[in-house]
Amino acid sequence: MRIVIRLLCGVVIASAAITVWTSAALVFVLGPQLTDVCLCIAAGGSLCAVITLAWTRKRGRRQRPRPPGPPAGSVRGDRDRAGAVTTRQETRW
Repeated sequence: MRIVIRLLCGVVIASAAITVWTSAALVFVLGPQLTDVCLCIAAGGSLCAVITLAWTRKRGRRQRPRPPGPPAGSVRGDRDRAGAVTTRQETRW
């Protein structure tokens, strides 16, 4: 989806650039008032496209996943306590 949005933003910026470059022809065809409207629309669209491109860019590299920690609610010393009980029983024999 990100690629499609970036592609559409590129098209909007390119069409705005073409509109600005051909403004003299637009004045001849549409008149000065409609040309001003077209240039304002092109400027607003290109501004929105630049903002959208900035929002959709990747934010740095992906971080490595952390190794799984102990399950929630577990106590770290469970293994040590179990080991102490077995050694106590083994010494009785």
